[in-house]
Amino acid sequence: MRLSAFLVVLPILVACGPEGGNNYNNTQTMNTEPLTVVIDTNQTMTAQGGQGVGVFVEYSASGHWHVLWACDTSLSGLSCDFTVNVTGTGIANASTSQFAASDTLTTPSATQLVATTLTTTQIDEVDFDATAGATIQVDVTVSGLRDGNFFFFVQDGKIDGNYQGPLTDPLIFEPSAP
Repeated sequence: MRLSAFLVVLPILVACGPEGGNNYNNTQTMNTEPLTVVIDTNQTMTAQGGQGVGVFVEYSASGHWHVLWACDTSLSGLSCDFTVNVTGTGIANASTSQFAASDTLTTPSATQLVATTLTTTQIDEVDFDATAGATIQVDVTVSGLRDGNFFFFVQDGKIDGNYQGPLTDPLIFEPSAP
């Protein structure tokens, strides 16, 4: 099943560039314990680059993860500096898609990967394997902002499972099936 997250991304538009005024309400509080959410196995989402800010997390059976992110550059005229820090067990086989020459992906250990990108109208993507069925924690900053509202995932067949409360950043993802 492919769900469209494009319409979901538009309400969270933010001017990401350093010279832009920030009209985004950062609801993340300090010292908040990361929330654990269940992510549907083998569900995917689509996003349109340049149309909104978001980090989309997907899980496929047997420990295959796909994380992609987008900026609102077509609307704001500004770029977004992303730092995506993933921790989990047995992280291996990390690869990127759409990364520019200045973007980086490092895997300092078998429990962590860090992607740093300057994102405009493209969708930046990281694929990796981790221990099947194990949780991962994703910690994101977007041009210095940290907010759980940037996260999108499929739970119970719906984007973010229609979760009504504030999401945390970092956020822990638990697969619905190994």
